[in-house]
Amino acid sequence: MDEKVKSLLERVKGTASFAADAAADGARAAGKRAGQMVDAAKLNVQLFDLNGEYNDLMRQLGQVMYETHSGQVADSALVTDLLNQADERKARINELKSRISGLKQAQVCPGCGEPCGRNDKFCRACGAQL
Repeated sequence: MDEKVKSLLERVKGTASFAADAAADGARAAGKRAGQMVDAAKLNVQLFDLNGEYNDLMRQLGQVMYETHSGQVADSALVTDLLNQADERKARINELKSRISGLKQAQVCPGCGEPCGRNDKFCRACGAQL
């Protein structure tokens, strides 16, 4: 085989190998990003459920407070239990928000716990400085 043809074939082979490696790297990155998006979606479903539970606890606490205002005696054990449940849900909500933010490579507002863009200087929800 002619040396020029052999040299050309070697360069084509090298270029094809480089292109294959770049395509494999791109596919791995896309797969990782897709996995992160799926994980974030699952966490958002959990977050939605926890927010519902938290809001229900707040409604129950409001009911107890109104009954107390109306002259009924509140069961202190019930109030303590509701408050403990609310604290636990709120902590889990904040944890999920932090995990979602990490998956989205964003930052979490120290004031309200809402996810913000990684380059944001102020929170979009409450205006706190990040």
